[in-house]
Amino acid sequence: MIKTIKNNILSIVIAFIILYLSLANSNTIDAVTFFTFPYIDKVVHFGMYLTLMLSLLFEHRYTNNQLKGQLLMAILPAAYGILLEIIQKYFTETRSGDIVDALFNIIGVLVALTLWRFFIKNRRSENQM
Repeated sequence: MIKTIKNNILSIVIAFIILYLSLANSNTIDAVTFFTFPYIDKVVHFGMYLTLMLSLLFEHRYTNNQLKGQLLMAILPAAYGILLEIIQKYFTETRSGDIVDALFNIIGVLVALTLWRFFIKNRRSENQM
């Protein structure tokens, strides 16, 4: 258990930050906004889950190099994003769950996986030269 936590500390910290940002009073979050533009919340959702997935891939870069395993790993942050949207909808007073937010969470996970695969493929081809 301790080894698992130690090996995944970055993604655990990121998951807790996402948990806080997802469940904190919405008035608190609005107060720290430095700039706004339409649909900034979708960009934030995308970025949070892109970061979470990249951290998971990085932490497991030596043990999980196959696409199948990485796709299975992607289920965890995608399900986490969906679960937090459900919790927002039914268990918070100042937040509202949104299916579009959940979609952007999933898109962030998939883009992270795509970028990671592209990076690994290009890095392997450079090492073979």
